[in-house]
Amino acid sequence: MTVNPREYDPAELRELAGADSIDESAGGPTRQQPNPDESIRDKQFRNLLALQSERQRLEQLQRPFLTAIPDSEVGTDVSKEWLDFLVHVGGRERAKRALSYYRQLKWITPTAETELSVLVKQFPEPTHDRSLAAGDHRLSLLYVATLASLP
Repeated sequence: MTVNPREYDPAELRELAGADSIDESAGGPTRQQPNPDESIRDKQFRNLLALQSERQRLEQLQRPFLTAIPDSEVGTDVSKEWLDFLVHVGGRERAKRALSYYRQLKWITPTAETELSVLVKQFPEPTHDRSLAAGDHRLSLLYVATLASLP
């Protein structure tokens, strides 16, 4: 099942995007305080984008962002950290579905999806899992960008 943003009402979309909500009683937009995890992820994402934009211009970025797992110790470690996160949050099946979803979004290539799906089997099933949320997918994009920026 895919998420269709057109099915949300505008207030939900603003909330999911972390945008200013409209508070009609105060006469203007107000900023909702993000929870600590979102603040950390947003800061990490901004830092990565700053580093990435120094390395190459944003208009030069083309999808898919990640064509293969970088053949380095750092690339292996980052990809395992990412997959550990996905499996810990959603379990192996949801992690595989997320990788398929990222391939459909053209964040990763089919080759990268296959490489990562093989690695997913190495992680134990969590005792408690849940569906992946929008923040989890943003963090996955951060991992994709980190892997894509490695030499």
